[in-house]
Amino acid sequence: MDLGAFAEEVLHAVAGICGDAIVETHTQAAAVLDALLRRPGTDHREVAAVFGVSFEQLERCKNGGDDNSKNEVYENLCRLDTVYTWNVVIQRINQAAHWREEFRDIANSGDSSDEEDADNETLTSSIPATPSPEQEENVGPAQGEQLASNQTRQRARALLAKQLDAPEALKQRLVQRLDDDIFEEQPGDRDYRHCVRAVASNFRRNTMLAAGFSCGRVPPQWIVLCDAEALAPRLQQLHRRLLRKESLRDALQDDVTAECRRKAQEAARGTNLAPPPPDL
Repeated sequence: MDLGAFAEEVLHAVAGICGDAIVETHTQAAAVLDALLRRPGTDHREVAAVFGVSFEQLERCKNGGDDNSKNEVYENLCRLDTVYTWNVVIQRINQAAHWREEFRDIANSGDSSDEEDADNETLTSSIPATPSPEQEENVGPAQGEQLASNQTRQRARALLAKQLDAPEALKQRLVQRLDDDIFEEQPGDRDYRHCVRAVASNFRRNTMLAAGFSCGRVPPQWIVLCDAEALAPRLQQLHRRLLRKESLRDALQDDVTAECRRKAQEAARGTNLAPPPPDL
């Protein structure tokens, strides 16, 4: 799934259903999600991966959190999980709308003067190695993990910048924005390094993802928060979809059909054939 095209389809669905660029209620999110899932050729697992939720959570949202279970505690947990999933879906939809406006401001700023460039370089190089008191509360000091340092973040930005094709001024702003989102989600040094390497690797393998982010179609929050499956190249996603369909078909077969299919595969592969006759 192309994240850039999917983000545009999300915004078009929101504008047509809600009459606005953002979603405010769970009812509006349910209508938008239903419109997205009804598209021809849409894979529900890929949509769940883009939103950063599991396939079970997405299907539970479609059912309204009702699992027809006689366990009252389990039903309550399902309803609470459904509320959380709807909040995540609303957040992802609104992030796409806000990023479009933010990217427009970044792109329209144009080439800055030499003085502004110097200020931007100073600001980029003066990233605080220690977080603010609010960030310290969110990091969880009980883990005892060291935060990503200023030097580490500079090397990470240089690594990310190599994978983007954009004007230098725009590239620096995009990389800075993406790095801020990565550090906000993964402030620990080890998790931060792992996330940066994963994003850079996905940019290198999936050129459509890198191009979509460079032209403002893919929000940086989606790149950081979505599942790794959504960042894979299109060919790999199609291969995974094919494997899931084949596995589902095999699981739905009865024993007689499965045995016939196994024998046909063995015959096609030439398994258990008689050895060739010796040379006379």
